[in-house]
This record gives sequence, structure tokens and C-alpha cells, in this order.
Amino acid sequence: MQPLSKISNPLAMKNSALVLLLYIFSPVHGIGQVMPQGFLVNPNTETVTIGTQVWMKYNLDTDVYQDGTPIERANLAFTRSVVLPSWCYYNYDVTYNPIYGKLYNGYAVNDSRGICPIGFRVPTRADFTTLNTFLGATTAGGKLKEAGTVHWITPNTGATNSSGFTGLPGGYMGDAGSSSYIENWGYFWSSTSNGTTNYVRYLKYNDDNFTETTEFGLKGGASVRCIKQ
Repeated sequence: MQPLSKISNPLAMKNSALVLLLYIFSPVHGIGQVMPQGFLVNPNTETVTIGTQVWMKYNLDTDVYQDGTPIERANLAFTRSVVLPSWCYYNYDVTYNPIYGKLYNGYAVNDSRGICPIGFRVPTRADFTTLNTFLGATTAGGKLKEAGTVHWITPNTGATNSSGFTGLPGGYMGDAGSSSYIENWGYFWSSTSNGTTNYVRYLKYNDDNFTETTEFGLKGGASVRCIKQ
């Protein structure tokens, strides 16, 4: 675009000014300035309200922080020597990514730059407790799991997805490069530390609980479900 001061044709000047105004007020331009990660979360199709909470309906699948800085990829999976915030595909296989999202180690979860989209965050232990209590402590898992056996192995006990959460079994990557339980278990990081690692909640193919554990070290990888701030 020519500088406006150098345009002598009045019609060309008018058209150039219009283009400039459209650029300034363009939604795409605005998103680029406001959303460094490059995307917005559509509240109508990508989130679900459960009680007083708003959750994303799919496992996190980003490789950048909120400020647009890349998150390190653990190309050789998670190992006991990797202490950088990082992500990995389950079993190093990108074909799992479209359904189950990426797996993140605890260092990425705890990074102050934020791995969830702007306006969302990694849930706390208290957030998961609130969710579990609202849905009923002994049957919450079934209400959270995607129904059927397309992505879960049989019997997918109690799975109704009545909450709309659509919980998926993304498995985990251990801190020695191992991968386990895809389509069997879904593990979800919280941002709350117990002193040595973070609390994790999991869903399981053969029960309908939403169980808490601290068996995961920060060097291993699990799924993330973001909650609205």
C-alpha cells in the first residue's frame, strides 16, 4: 500500500483509506494482537458448562504458551533426564494426536507462561473436587467419559457422558520413555502440588469413578483439560 501522502488520485486515496480502516478493525488482525497462541475458544462448540464451571470439551493440543513461545517437544519422549517443560505424542505417534491431544509433563503444566488458551487455565485440585462432587463422587467418572467404545475399550463402565465433558483415554508417557493405557485410562493434570509432584485425576475403562492420584512424577506425561478462569 502506498503512503496516503503520496497518492495524488482522489479515488485511489479514498480506496486506500478504506483498506487501511478495514485492516485496523479487521477481526483477524485483532485476534492476532490479542491471542498470541493464534486461536480463540468457541464457547458454543468447544466448551461445556458443568455446574458453575466451564470446561473445554477436548484434551489440550497446543505446542505454544499463551505468549506464543514454543513449548519444547520431547522428541525422545519423557525421560528421567528431561526437566524442561515439554510435550510428546503418545508413543511418539502423531496419529493419536487428532483425537487424544498431546501429553505434557508436569514442568509444562507448572510453567508460568501458561499452556492453556488465554482465558483458561490448568484446573486446580479444588476444581476437580468441585466437579467430582457436583456429578456425584461414586459415579462422576461415568458422567465424564465419552460413551461407547469408539475411543474407549470395552466395557467402558457406566459411561454416559451426561455432563458433556467427553472424557477421552489418552494414556500416559512414563519418565523412562514408556507409553501405556491409550484407550484404557485418561489422566488429567491439576496445577496443585503435593510437595513432590502434582495431583492427577483419572478416568478408567472398567469403573465409573473420577479418581485422584499422586503416583505421577513431574517428568512423566499426561493429558490436560483446561477450565475457564
